[in-house]
Amino acid sequence: MELRTIGKALRRRWWLIGLPALAALAYASYGYFASPPQGGYATSIRFTAAQPPDSAGEGIRDSAYYQWLTSEYAVNALTDWVKTNSFAQAVSAELAMKGVDIPAGALQGAMVPDNARSIMVVNISWPDADQLAAIAAAVQSALENRSDEFFPAFKARGVSVIALDTPAIGPVPPSLTARLDPLIRFGLGLAAGIALAAVVEYLDPTLRERADIEKMGLAVLAEIPRGKP
Repeated sequence: MELRTIGKALRRRWWLIGLPALAALAYASYGYFASPPQGGYATSIRFTAAQPPDSAGEGIRDSAYYQWLTSEYAVNALTDWVKTNSFAQAVSAELAMKGVDIPAGALQGAMVPDNARSIMVVNISWPDADQLAAIAAAVQSALENRSDEFFPAFKARGVSVIALDTPAIGPVPPSLTARLDPLIRFGLGLAAGIALAAVVEYLDPTLRERADIEKMGLAVLAEIPRGKP
């Protein structure tokens, strides 16, 4: 019985429900087609790093093991450096020398490093493909030429950083939220319309059916049937 009553109320207030939903859908659709969501571009570069062997350790057994262990430590240190503002500033300085002005604050969130043993990967995302290519080159230059400026352990013998990839720039699809934005806005408009219709129905004092009168404790003596058109 309650579901039937709710259904009747929704049919009476259909225009209150539909208008906010259609307005939200129209607004979202206009924005979607006027300025389609862009996912930007991304690239990844893998690096390896090592220090030159120390002549003092030539007589040590399994010196190659320590060489690989040192490589892991170097890669770990470089991975942590890429996360810092000082690395973003170094990349920004490299870009400035090429005539590209991008502040360090914008770069820091665009570079995401990770590493596994002696391999580090730097994932870079950016909205412009040409600028992304310049950023990738600046990242490689900063790692290869400026690492010993920030790590005292590298200053004595230096560190060799080698890029294992040639950066390949590729488009990134827009996020699922951006693609579903019109439907999400339509759903929110529909929910707002239903809530508005419920409030109007609750505040409406009109008596429409026999049951409405009987709920007030009044007896119904007669009914006039609705005329057919």
